[in-house]
Amino acid sequence: MSINKITKEPYENFEKPGWWKRNWIEMVIIICGLCIINLIFIAEAFRETNTIDSTTAAQLGNFVGGYIGTIFGLVSVVLLYSTLKAQREGSAIQGFETKYFELIKMHRDNVAEIGIGDDFGKKIFVMLIREFREILEIVRQIALKNSLELTNEELFIISYYALFFGVGPNSSRMLKTSLSGMEGKFIEELEETLNDEDNKKAVRNKRKFKYTPFEGHQSRLGHYYRHLYQIISYIDKQELKIDKYEYVKTVRAQLTTHEQALLYINSLTPIGRNWWTKGFIVRYRFVQNIPEGFFEKKKEIDFVSYFPDNYFEWQEHRNTI
Repeated sequence: MSINKITKEPYENFEKPGWWKRNWIEMVIIICGLCIINLIFIAEAFRETNTIDSTTAAQLGNFVGGYIGTIFGLVSVVLLYSTLKAQREGSAIQGFETKYFELIKMHRDNVAEIGIGDDFGKKIFVMLIREFREILEIVRQIALKNSLELTNEELFIISYYALFFGVGPNSSRMLKTSLSGMEGKFIEELEETLNDEDNKKAVRNKRKFKYTPFEGHQSRLGHYYRHLYQIISYIDKQELKIDKYEYVKTVRAQLTTHEQALLYINSLTPIGRNWWTKGFIVRYRFVQNIPEGFFEKKKEIDFVSYFPDNYFEWQEHRNTI
């Protein structure tokens, strides 16, 4: 189940191309063109005598006019090419940004439509984190009862599966399938505990939920994370000369602290493993706004150890003091 902690992959860093890198094709055309044009001076006609009469002077004037005109023609072609290239790049960036902002709008609409009970929007992620913590405590107690030595990461993964799939006629089957690598007795006891009506009622009253807990959130979170991943993947695969980090940063700004925390938990599981394998979560510092101490280091998980130094916003602020 474990993922590799502290990836060596650097953060995304955009460097604006220098003048030569942006215009090297045009310069090559000009240099090659001038070399070809000046090959005419190799001819013997330009090396026969050092004296010039009026007739040859007139001929020289015509020659110079044609020579200079040819150079200007070459420069015009290069400038036209450069203009068309700039227009093509500008059009490509405009097309990218059009779809990019459409995806962000769709993300906002998706979040606004996510609801649990009478609550909608970003506030439900606060309740999901609370429900996750209740499940985590149940999982820890059952594991201890069955003498299972599970790491904090494994406890997180099991608890997230229980939060995601929940229990019920169909949900229990999916939950058991996702935990097929665990001991059968542990799985059965977990399913029975989460499915117990008294436990559900007790947690609902304790956390003041307006819904019945432990019934799963696959229909809500599945679509939410697929679309969020699609946005970041769309930005990452672009070959345009753009600052990808800044575009992803705008997406990250849409996420609350609890959204980022739940995304981190999701990324630990096989369901969200691509956030790590594709490098998105580190390269774009996608959960950098999770505060220090959000997860209790010993009782829950040492989430800081999964990331490079100075990954989090609070680490940057600490270093500037």
